[in-house]
Amino acid sequence: MNILRQEYDGINGFLYVEFSINEDEDIFYRTVELDYNDVILYSPNIITKNDIEFLEESDVVEILIEFFKDNDLPGQIYL
Repeated sequence: MNILRQEYDGINGFLYVEFSINEDEDIFYRTVELDYNDVILYSPNIITKNDIEFLEESDVVEILIEFFKDNDLPGQIYL
């Protein structure tokens, strides 16, 4: 998984992520919005609201991997 962009909206509490997976072959990307509760639920580490804004790319990848175990991948968007 490759994180192309991540942005946290602290006002509305959403983590917006643009990413691609190996099957996308650098032609497509996907987007997902996770609310605070999703980030907390799917994170393998303990995270506070203050931490979300400063998540490392590797942390976001781990959260997404866990999230997509229970949820479908979003559709592909051409780069």
